[in-house]
Amino acid sequence: MFNLPSPVHEVIYPPFSFRLLVKRDDLIHPLISGNKYRKLKYNLIDAKANNSKGIISFGGVYSNHLHALAAACHYENLPCTAIVRGENHTPHPTLDFLRSHHVKLHFVSREAYRLKNQHPEIQAIMQLYPNYMLIPEGGSNHLALKGVEETISEISTQNVNVDYIAVAAGTGATAAGLLRGIQNANLPTQLLVVSALKGTFLKTSIASMAGASEQDFVFSDDYCLGGYAKTTNEYLKFLLDFEKVSGIEIDPVYNGKLLWGLKALQQMGFLSQKHTVLWIHTGGLQGKAGFENQLNAIKAEMSQIG
Repeated sequence: MFNLPSPVHEVIYPPFSFRLLVKRDDLIHPLISGNKYRKLKYNLIDAKANNSKGIISFGGVYSNHLHALAAACHYENLPCTAIVRGENHTPHPTLDFLRSHHVKLHFVSREAYRLKNQHPEIQAIMQLYPNYMLIPEGGSNHLALKGVEETISEISTQNVNVDYIAVAAGTGATAAGLLRGIQNANLPTQLLVVSALKGTFLKTSIASMAGASEQDFVFSDDYCLGGYAKTTNEYLKFLLDFEKVSGIEIDPVYNGKLLWGLKALQQMGFLSQKHTVLWIHTGGLQGKAGFENQLNAIKAEMSQIG
């Protein structure tokens, strides 16, 4: 059922002068893949151990977390409720998947969602589900870090020696789990984090979650193209070219931004042919649906040029 340890192999993409390896966490499971599997693993174990009646969590309309959580709860026969930022849509690939897995959906405004810890509308929804286990947005808590840390144990058994372990960051929990794993294993490898959001607040959050210093890892928010899920035609062309040459599918929100960052870091001389980088492919491919029109337009343009 679960493909573990997830495989590691070399990425063939000639524009990169450095050696790039990838750990294919996106292949762990067709629906519960990538960092979502690792972040949910111990949360669901804890929920069942404590006889929780179900799970309640948060996310946007294209949330990778909610998509994986719906599949995981269905697999574990746990009722699931989602508080969703934004409006209801139908048809909609992610929301339709949640509905097909019997997730109860509550849609709230962006303002209410931003103030989720104290907004009366959200508190009222929460009260409808007593004895449900609350998993934070993105599945990010101490149990998530425990699951992600196991990635480093796997890498050690796979005899992979690299200069950098590179990962994209949204909530920062995956990066924090990797950092804690690197430090606990006393590895010489450095963690390289490319943020999908604008702002260095995430760097502080990662260090805090990992119980580490901000100087213990490399962090940049320079390659998010101005903000979460923002793109340009140049960026999308790069992603399509990377997929065509490497044969590896990537999402534009997280893993695409990481690769875009690696490209820029090579151009500025930070990465060179003497370096080996291990990219943690965190999955999230279902989120590509939100970019379908843009990607199809770029493909059409590229085919005309070709």
